[in-house]
Amino acid sequence: MPTVFDWKDREAPETPLLLFECKFPDGLAERWSTHLVEVEGARYEARVLRHNVFEIRTHADEGIDAAARVSLTLANADSYISQLERAHGFKGATLTVHFLFFDLRDGEAASEARVVFRGVGNTPDEIREAACRVTFSNRLSPQRISLPDIPIERKCPWLFPTTANEREEAVSGGERGKYGRFYRCGYSADVDGGVGNLNGGAAFTSCERTRAACQQRGMFDQDASGRTTARFGGCEFVPPSYAVRGYGEKGYRAAQVITNEARYNDTAPLIYGTGWCHPPIVFSRNDGNLTHVELLLGMGEIHRVLRVVANDVEILPGRAGANMSASGWYNVVSLGARQGAFNLDFADGAGRPAGDPHGSVAVLSLVLPNRICDGRSLPRVQVLLDGLKLDQWDEEGEYLGCSFSANPAWVILDILKRCGWGTEEIDLRSFARTAAFCDEDVEVEGVVLKRRRCNVVIERRRSAADLIRGVRNGAGLFLSYGEGGKLQLNVEGTLAMQQPAKSAGSNAVEPLGGGWPAYEFGDGENGFSGILVRENGESTLRIWSRSQAESPNR
Repeated sequence: MPTVFDWKDREAPETPLLLFECKFPDGLAERWSTHLVEVEGARYEARVLRHNVFEIRTHADEGIDAAARVSLTLANADSYISQLERAHGFKGATLTVHFLFFDLRDGEAASEARVVFRGVGNTPDEIREAACRVTFSNRLSPQRISLPDIPIERKCPWLFPTTANEREEAVSGGERGKYGRFYRCGYSADVDGGVGNLNGGAAFTSCERTRAACQQRGMFDQDASGRTTARFGGCEFVPPSYAVRGYGEKGYRAAQVITNEARYNDTAPLIYGTGWCHPPIVFSRNDGNLTHVELLLGMGEIHRVLRVVANDVEILPGRAGANMSASGWYNVVSLGARQGAFNLDFADGAGRPAGDPHGSVAVLSLVLPNRICDGRSLPRVQVLLDGLKLDQWDEEGEYLGCSFSANPAWVILDILKRCGWGTEEIDLRSFARTAAFCDEDVEVEGVVLKRRRCNVVIERRRSAADLIRGVRNGAGLFLSYGEGGKLQLNVEGTLAMQQPAKSAGSNAVEPLGGGWPAYEFGDGENGFSGILVRENGESTLRIWSRSQAESPNR
């Protein structure tokens, strides 16, 4: 069968068609086109009146080089689309758009179908007697998703699995692994290999997300079988005040406790690569001579802490058995693994930890002498650290494990997966090839560096589209759909580097600058590519740009 690229260069190609496949949240699939056709055994109803699939923009505000959204106007004279909205709902439905050439006379496809758009539906923009207009946002445009996405709050922010299927998913995260909805909670008391307590022989089906509820379900420290859990992610513990007397003081006074510098609904930082951050302080308490501070370093598992500076004084890591009261010290309570840990600076009368385990959150314990911080105000703390451990693959698509990396390819992949992209939707080989390019050594003024690196600390909520666009533009990368509609990541560069071999869709007859153009436009005088000429010979090519007033800082 001829390809799409073969047909588009012919003088009299078959009819080009767009096929729209919409899958509703409850699993129902509907298929539409501008013509009534049947492709690969699937029937596409002739309901599409208008669309804007051919709208393409480069370096758009949404961070993608494609249509940010597709607007479909569907025939609704029989009220069928209205019934679909009422019974199933377009909000959350997924749309896949295929392009192909179709032989309408014989009623069969003349080429293979290629994916040109994937999107997520909104509620209908307009429903009229004759038509219904629905908009689908591009999956590549995570404009509405904000990162970091987990707020700081007293209650646990993790989603609790309420059904048997959700508890099955909670064991290991399901298909999405550590990005799964219920992975960080992980309650799965009635599942083989799971953890948690049962409620009279049956699993709990709800959770108030409080410390007490987490303890009842066996997810705060240990479950009834002695399996360590420590998944609670809230900031509920506040150390009590008691009578203290500092060095040289004649009388006792109440210990000063300062809380809630990490204001509720703020977020713990999200850190890629190596960078300085200002971690939010959960609380501090002065015992007369030392101020004990607990800080949230970031969401997810980080690699290591390199340096800590408090009130412009560098603090050393704690050493077991050494008296460091004069200089102060810090200890990493947890690096942010799924299973948290307790700050042993705070314990009850029986010696049991009294604080929160902060599962899936990296936590630092900092102890400062009065000469650095007297406890009357919160210290100014800066931490230099190696950030998140990222999943990585090789060029054959084999999983290499999760380890620290500042490679922009793996950073973009992590952001995409946090936005809901699944591994099966991504061309992992293209990400691995791009990562290998970014990892190449280059020499700059006698210093050997990696070609591309990404070090970014996200302390306030930002649109995921802004993050992807920033990393992509800074590293010279671009996202596109490949064969089968999988998402690819490639390098922007010279033709020789970006496209050393002729692609299937290229109409070029010879290399240019050591590489092959994706497509050559012309007026037809060279014997090919007269696609941009009107009947009167006038060129249809138009190039324009935004005015300076509309594009600041560009």
